[in-house]
Amino acid sequence: MTPARSTTSTSEETERKYTATPDQNLPDLAGIAGVTSIDVDTVDLSAQYFDTPDLQLLRSKITLRRREGGDDAGWHSKLPAGGDSRTELHHPFTADDPTDVVPDALLALLRGVRRDRPVALAALLNTRRHRHRLRGTDGALLAEVVVDDVTAIRSVDDAEPQWREIEVELGPEADLSILDAVEELLVAEGITRSPSPSKVHRVLGDLIPAPEHLRGTAGYLRDYLAHERQTLLMSDIAVRRDAPDAVHSMRKAARRLRSALQTYADDFAIDTALVEELRWLGRCLSPSRDLEVQHERLVDRVAEISVEQYREATRARIDEYFTAKSVAARSEAIITLDSDRYLVLIDSLDTLIGELSSAPKERDKQHRPKPAKLAGSIEKLAKKVSKRVNRVAEAPDDAERDERMHRARKGSKRLRYAIEVIAPLHPKRAEHALDRFDEFQDLLGEFQDSVVARDHLLDIVSEQGHSAESSFGLGVLHQLEAEIGAQQAVHLESAWKKAYKSARTLWR
Repeated sequence: MTPARSTTSTSEETERKYTATPDQNLPDLAGIAGVTSIDVDTVDLSAQYFDTPDLQLLRSKITLRRREGGDDAGWHSKLPAGGDSRTELHHPFTADDPTDVVPDALLALLRGVRRDRPVALAALLNTRRHRHRLRGTDGALLAEVVVDDVTAIRSVDDAEPQWREIEVELGPEADLSILDAVEELLVAEGITRSPSPSKVHRVLGDLIPAPEHLRGTAGYLRDYLAHERQTLLMSDIAVRRDAPDAVHSMRKAARRLRSALQTYADDFAIDTALVEELRWLGRCLSPSRDLEVQHERLVDRVAEISVEQYREATRARIDEYFTAKSVAARSEAIITLDSDRYLVLIDSLDTLIGELSSAPKERDKQHRPKPAKLAGSIEKLAKKVSKRVNRVAEAPDDAERDERMHRARKGSKRLRYAIEVIAPLHPKRAEHALDRFDEFQDLLGEFQDSVVARDHLLDIVSEQGHSAESSFGLGVLHQLEAEIGAQQAVHLESAWKKAYKSARTLWR
């Protein structure tokens, strides 16, 4: 993964696309508030788009292309980033760059999405682009508005669609109001938003069957799993890029998937083998995420050491300890994502989502549970968590209390994710319940973080070469974390009562 990080740059873009007829042109943009000048030119672009034979990249709203012409010639991959925004990975051409071989750096980043399948040319697009760069008083770029006349050739059948579209991209220092102003003018001219998120989707999108609209419980589970699968895949790429918070996002998606399947396995006759594989993935990612959280937590806690020289010595020891462990943990996470076992897991998840899509037609009626049956599964799980919470007060010592709190936390997380699945059945009641569970999880999460922090502090102290200052500082932090844990444990029962009461409205 080192080559990918050293040769591939990353940028964020916010862009809106519009459909235009061949005789529709841009309205006058000079009157937009804040625009003092407009630079106009024309460029010719040629782009080769690559994908797997079954268009796995396009299915995940990802594009991979080799483009010539314009200001940013090279290899690009664009990833969805929410709303009108995308993350663009740019890999420059090299002197001996072959035109039909995707750089290994990009292929490595996309390995989980493409399932290690080869990619090949899927479409060729030639574009004549008429650019209008809107600038402000200081010459800053507010937005780039382009009219694109596109001719495409798709590999599957040599079809050659042609069309005109308009793109409006936000400038690096502008806000969304400039996009809204341009859109208002376009709409007034009868120019509306494009239904296709990208040019290549317009060319190849008809080759991807639209997901069947499902009513009822199978649809809720299918849609939930599909959403979390997409989050998992986007997080996979972010982990490979070493992006901030990526491991956390990926582990959370895996946990949500596992909890949903585990809770409703009997209701939908789901093979629990996938549950175990998702548990394996979460365990493999845990060390990297936990180290990130704990490093940040203990660095913040250092400020509570009263003597400055003790703070400096303690911070140095903490940084040294976590840096060494984090490098090893990240390496293990990447090995996991590159493993055949992980790729089989993703394929199995795809298969399950496809099977749920056919549930109303092909599955037995007994495997199309009614809402009341799913609510019953929620009730059953909530009662299990209640038993775990009650057992905490009965713990004979602190070590056993910590273990029982952890078990209650795991059960509560599973219950929360199970409620998310059936939220469309009872939107308001589910929203209220999820808010209460957020509060409960915050309490349990803070407690568990204090337990793990104490373990790390003991590990650091056990290492050789400590100064008196750092040993003292680490001891202070250990005492602070013990006090935090005790405070959270006191509030466990009352917090659970609120969460349970809100969840009970889903089955009563």
